[in-house]
Amino acid sequence: MTGDIFIDIVAPVKKLPMWDSDVDAESVKMLPGGSALNQGRHLHALGTRVRFFGAVGNDTLGQSLLQQVAGQGFPTETIKTFSSLPSSVCIVLTGPADRAFVSCYSTTDALTTRDLQEQVRGEIAFEVSACASETRVSRVQADHLEGCTHFHLGGYFNMKGLQSQDFTDFIRNCKARNMTISMNTQCDAAGHWCGEGNHLEEFLPHVDLLFVNISEGEHLCSALCHEGDRSISALCKRFPGATVVVTQGEHGCTVYRHGMHALYVPTKPAARIVDATGCGDAFIAGFLSSWLAQSAPLNTDAEQKALLEACGKGHAVASICLAREGACVEPVRPRDLE
Repeated sequence: MTGDIFIDIVAPVKKLPMWDSDVDAESVKMLPGGSALNQGRHLHALGTRVRFFGAVGNDTLGQSLLQQVAGQGFPTETIKTFSSLPSSVCIVLTGPADRAFVSCYSTTDALTTRDLQEQVRGEIAFEVSACASETRVSRVQADHLEGCTHFHLGGYFNMKGLQSQDFTDFIRNCKARNMTISMNTQCDAAGHWCGEGNHLEEFLPHVDLLFVNISEGEHLCSALCHEGDRSISALCKRFPGATVVVTQGEHGCTVYRHGMHALYVPTKPAARIVDATGCGDAFIAGFLSSWLAQSAPLNTDAEQKALLEACGKGHAVASICLAREGACVEPVRPRDLE
């Protein structure tokens, strides 16, 4: 998987500050973040093998993030370090039911398909003992997509360097290797909702699973469905190969696909609400961990069952995230779901 990595500076507040004013925060913490990194860490902790391709800067923030997530067992060997760029940072003002962001997109904007290809064709280093007193490091070329069955792109609109024909070709190659493709968009801070040079129009036909919330779905429909229909059904008609999962917060989620009856899956009321940040990422990880473990033909009872189970696990993981501070201070693990 690939996508955005941010260092989150999180401040819980009861209300947003006005210009030329101040509000009290209970604490200010530095945490690993980014939609894709959150999803990847949850997914890995839930038991799915993950290879993550992303980027940080060669600064204290970026290297601290790598040390923290690696210390939790998350694989970081395919994360690139840009020597001349600061790491991407997101200031998160989080309230009781929602949040607001101020972001620096330096390394997320800079990551390109060429960087991704270099990471995929990376090296594996391992120690070889020549004798009892001598150990040397040997390196071999590796295809880090070998054995992968799925490729996920997290935080599409945060990844301007991947909004290109080169990345579309990269995904075509993944499809040729029999991988399924999923993505979530995040909010488009630029307000265009179609990618650089309308890239999303050429990219979405290759996507099998698209995750959006209600607002993101409406914006995508307005930008991509030229007849002006803002419904998710219109988006599915425009891109009939995609299954669209729309998250609806406390109201659960609905799954759409052209030619399929919409599938609404409610969620249980939250037992405890601490922080809504990252709940959508947790849902995606839970959904994928279930969906990737199953194989069901389209438009069958087996697929309906698989989608119901995936949505249910997504809700369960999101509920645990909702009861914790921060988007993913500690990823959700199977024991948390018991």
